[in-house]
Amino acid sequence: MRVTDDGGGMSRDDALMSVERHATSKIRDMDDLFALGTLGFRGEALPSIASVSRFRLTTAEAGAEEGTEIHIEGGVLKKVDRTAPVPGTSVEVKNLFFNTPARLKFLKKPETELSRVFDVIQREALSNPGVAFEAFSNGKRVHRYGSTESLRERVEQVIPGSALYEMDFEDGTLRVRGFLGSPLDPRSSMRSLFAYVNGRPIRDRFVNRIVMDSYGRTIEKGKYPRGVIFVERDPRLVDVNVHPTKSEVRFDDQYAVGRSLAKAIGGMLADAPWLKSHVERTKKALGDFYERQKVSAERDLPVPGFSAKGAARAPRDASSAPAGLGAAPSASAAGDETDMFAGGFYSRLRFLGQIGKLYLVCESPNGIMLVDQHAAHERVNFERVKNSYLDGSSSCSQELFVPEVVELSMRETACAGQFREEIQKLGFDYEVFGENAVRIKSVPGFLRDSDHAKVFRDLLDELDGLGRAKSLAQSLDTVCATVACHASITANRVLSEREARSLFADMDAAENPHSCPHGRPVAVELSLGELEKMFKRS
Repeated sequence: MRVTDDGGGMSRDDALMSVERHATSKIRDMDDLFALGTLGFRGEALPSIASVSRFRLTTAEAGAEEGTEIHIEGGVLKKVDRTAPVPGTSVEVKNLFFNTPARLKFLKKPETELSRVFDVIQREALSNPGVAFEAFSNGKRVHRYGSTESLRERVEQVIPGSALYEMDFEDGTLRVRGFLGSPLDPRSSMRSLFAYVNGRPIRDRFVNRIVMDSYGRTIEKGKYPRGVIFVERDPRLVDVNVHPTKSEVRFDDQYAVGRSLAKAIGGMLADAPWLKSHVERTKKALGDFYERQKVSAERDLPVPGFSAKGAARAPRDASSAPAGLGAAPSASAAGDETDMFAGGFYSRLRFLGQIGKLYLVCESPNGIMLVDQHAAHERVNFERVKNSYLDGSSSCSQELFVPEVVELSMRETACAGQFREEIQKLGFDYEVFGENAVRIKSVPGFLRDSDHAKVFRDLLDELDGLGRAKSLAQSLDTVCATVACHASITANRVLSEREARSLFADMDAAENPHSCPHGRPVAVELSLGELEKMFKRS
């Protein structure tokens, strides 16, 4: 790893002093510990790194006739040379832990360690937009962030493909600036949410909780926003020494900090264009609905889904069925009609209608059956994508007429390369397109009406969250559930009787049609006995 700057450089004596432990400490007296304005302060970084690597430092002062080059191996000074007077300083580290086999042994797979390197690069890149970053692996450049003139440009480099909204707030407690994403474009982890306090990258539970509380119910449970937040506060009111890695902080008057932070995020959410357009779309949808109702009443038309006499409406053409639903079942399904665990049970239900644009109401031999259409379809799609992976056939894959280019972050790009063969078994076929994008050529067939880019990014997010370089097979259920969820019928979707019966047929063909991949029940039955008790008939 090489870090180079074009600053003032160092003299020969200062260069030799810089690799001595504590020689560059920022602490001059005890009070400095409680007013830290720098990221480092103990003066240990260079000598610590030099003690476990092959280390070279090259530096020259501006206008000097010559520079200085220092070589250290395993903490031992090997030589000091004169070199060309290139202004600035360069630090190069090779063969990390070559002299400490115990530390080297506990390193993870190269892919995992590279992912951790990407974490560091992303955090530092966001807080230093004017600095260029390049990452090489096995002699090949795998990513690059060019220097930018603004934070917005750098954020768009690190978090591509998302609409992020600016935040700039200041009161007597703190200043907050940054960019956060819409609740309509969340991720399944907090790895794409970056927070800084006085320029120091942190992973602080207090700050994360304030962010999530500010979004509240506007964001789906188990999902998290993307973005970056910079909090600036008087260093005397921030304690950075509460965790060995300096990744957590403590604020003086934490209640006031939380209130100000929530006010900053809430103000951004209230003014965000996505919210305004959502309100406008909702008003338009309601207006269109009432207009259709008015026209239907004037023409004495039946309520959508049913005839004027209450009989089920004639089914629509099969082409109108939701993506992934099968054909209508035959009437000769076998099995115990009263046993919901018997074969063909759902196909034999008498469909009555839909309530809340989510629950399908049916008459069962025992009483009333309520089916959650999203959970049911999610189970069907989950088994399809899982079986496709286990069969290794990519049988559910469908080629796109026009390949879709998807921009990815540094970590997502690495993950796409690492798990390429296994992702292809799920039905995705893609190729790397530049340093930070892929071109998707095929997707699982039941995703044809979904947002392919969003599903693909969420899939990579799940894989990246495995914690270490595992096989996809070790977390297959979680990954398949992510893909299936996006492809399934959502709430607020009106289903015809034909569509409902197609779904029931697919449920009967599933191995476990009674719960969704997340463990929620697919159907709930109210028996005739329970109904009689409700109406006090027994």
